[in-house]
Amino acid sequence: MASFRILRAFNQEQARAYAGVKTRIGRNSLPFFQGDGLVNRLVRELALERALPVKEIVEAFEFFAVARPYLRKNPVIADLCSGHGLAGILFAVLERRTDKVFLCDRRQPKNFDDVWRAATRVAPWIEDKVRYIEGPIERTRVDLAPGTAILGLHACGQLTDTCFDIATTLRGSAAVMPCCRSHRLTSAPPALREALGGDMAYDIDRTYSLEAKGYRVRWREIPAEITPMNRILIAIPRPFSTSTLGGHPN
Repeated sequence: MASFRILRAFNQEQARAYAGVKTRIGRNSLPFFQGDGLVNRLVRELALERALPVKEIVEAFEFFAVARPYLRKNPVIADLCSGHGLAGILFAVLERRTDKVFLCDRRQPKNFDDVWRAATRVAPWIEDKVRYIEGPIERTRVDLAPGTAILGLHACGQLTDTCFDIATTLRGSAAVMPCCRSHRLTSAPPALREALGGDMAYDIDRTYSLEAKGYRVRWREIPAEITPMNRILIAIPRPFSTSTLGGHPN
């Protein structure tokens, strides 16, 4: 059973089920987030704004906690299919080595304003770090600089693969939590799907594909109480070599 890495109050048995609640966070949630630390202050501000459902807040924080050790060396982060953008914003707030965060989605949702007000009250230094880009996700292949690290927390279905495709185009690291997989789109062998289930087979196929493109892949997870689709695929580019490119040394 995965532990809560950053919102540790939810490690208490009686609190774990609350992590997946889909009602908007409010003042009744404040007892879970006491103390003067930056994390607790930010969640309290989100509660005062009634910005998001409890589940989406906890999900973003725990996703960030898993992804941070692998992506923290990347000064530029792009949160694709970002929606309200909290996962990307957390890099701007909590990771000092993050210089710039791009939040990318077709349209900026109304609840982004609530999240942004809460975040900037606690961390005013992020105002020059974060930029929201509206438009097709595919356009980020040319909008983003090489080496940009990619986040994908709300990349449903085949958008997960789009996130990885963009990451490999930019030769950047990536942390993506697949959901709503369409099993007919995977090239995983039927034997794997039958033996391991479609979701597992799909992610195995993704792992082999990323490794073949010169990435080292790790599987991590957030607590299943937040969501049963809790697997995170972390992909870090290996240094270029002739073998990575399919060639042979002289």
